[in-house]
Amino acid sequence: MGAMEQISLDDARNRKWDIVIAGSSLAAMFFLYGLPRNLSVLVVEKGGFVSHEEQIATPLPYESFKSNSEKPWIARSAFGGNSNCWWGQTPRFLPADFQTKTLYNRAEDWLITYEELEPYYTEVEQVMEIAGGGSEHILPRSQPFPFPPHAPSRSDAILQNTGDLWVPSPSARSNGGSRGLCCANGICHTCPVDAKFTILNARQNFERENVHLLLNHEVRAIRTEAGTAKSVEVLGSDGVSEIKSDLVALGANAIFNAAILLRSGFTAPALGRYLNEQAGHLIEIDAPIQNFYGGTSITGQGYHFYHNADRSQRAAVLIENFNVPAATRAEKNRWTERLTLKLIAEELPSPDNQVSLVDDEVLLRWNGYSQYAQDGINYALTNLADAIPVEVESIKDIGPVATEAHILGTTRMGGTKDTGVVDRELKTHEVSNVLSLGSGVFPSCSPANPTLTLSAMSVFAARSL
Repeated sequence: MGAMEQISLDDARNRKWDIVIAGSSLAAMFFLYGLPRNLSVLVVEKGGFVSHEEQIATPLPYESFKSNSEKPWIARSAFGGNSNCWWGQTPRFLPADFQTKTLYNRAEDWLITYEELEPYYTEVEQVMEIAGGGSEHILPRSQPFPFPPHAPSRSDAILQNTGDLWVPSPSARSNGGSRGLCCANGICHTCPVDAKFTILNARQNFERENVHLLLNHEVRAIRTEAGTAKSVEVLGSDGVSEIKSDLVALGANAIFNAAILLRSGFTAPALGRYLNEQAGHLIEIDAPIQNFYGGTSITGQGYHFYHNADRSQRAAVLIENFNVPAATRAEKNRWTERLTLKLIAEELPSPDNQVSLVDDEVLLRWNGYSQYAQDGINYALTNLADAIPVEVESIKDIGPVATEAHILGTTRMGGTKDTGVVDRELKTHEVSNVLSLGSGVFPSCSPANPTLTLSAMSVFAARSL
């Protein structure tokens, strides 16, 4: 593990730490990355260390949650967390995503603007070695992407040359840098050639001499005195123990962070509420466009129903064009003339969708997607042919996707304890030396993938201390 030395429970609890971080996935580790280097930091990870080779042989299992619905919420416990298994899509949020209340009277505004977060987006993109370009007219940038975009699929090459709303898809699947190049085989959850950025293969960015790692222990609660956090309770095979710290940062995920705060007696009205994620919808389009042969699994995306969309009426929708031939056409010599697109709609967070505790364990309540999200998808389906610059022969509605594997809400950002759980620097309103990191703090739901934004927010929070 290099300079991030593994430590025993006895050694962890026999000293007082400057900071204890719960979890070791993207939110947690980019917070660590942004911290001053002179601090003593303990990273507490619920799972163990599972090498990339071991994950290829045996994929990491999902966490299971008690719930009133069958909707899956994807979480994995191991060093690196969900970074081991994400797809690697890294679009930024649009500037409008941070002001949906002001601009559209929908959801809530963030307490930070795109312009404030932009330098941290740039820094995270450098660490992740993002491949991208060609979207600067939609998303203003202070610096170019670290590496050029992947070679477009044949369909993306046509789509991107006929309109400025089809753009190359930014990606943490390598197209240059310290990792080997993406092999474009479409098996991205656990990349067989380790080309996708993970905490495991980029851990040199997070290691330092005064950072230690406690594996196979779960942060369960925070002990406070007079409104100040003093220690955390951790659970392992050896029972419950106490570890002292001057500051606690929760970087598990939106479900576990909320559960920890609930067990700790936090009482903000929004705590545990507004659980949400984007609504995904798959379609197939037959058209006289030769497809596939691009440099990675998704080489382009469409902003036709997202950029400058009227989100007061319906959800914004991002289009992903897949370069993975799940099903080809049957007609001779036309096998590749099919596009597989995914429509990804933002969601309106509802307080009725929530994380609660029953007998000290998590219970999820989710009541389905909003009509607002469905209206956005229906509008995109109705008008999609206009976004394809050739004669569309047929559009087949495959249907909803069970999950986007994103967990949002539950510790949302707000100006006061009455309106949110954390402030703009991700400190909880109730206890200022406790932070909640990750996409749980998002007060609105962009159609864009959340990973780059939550990572940038973690660096911003660390630098704000």
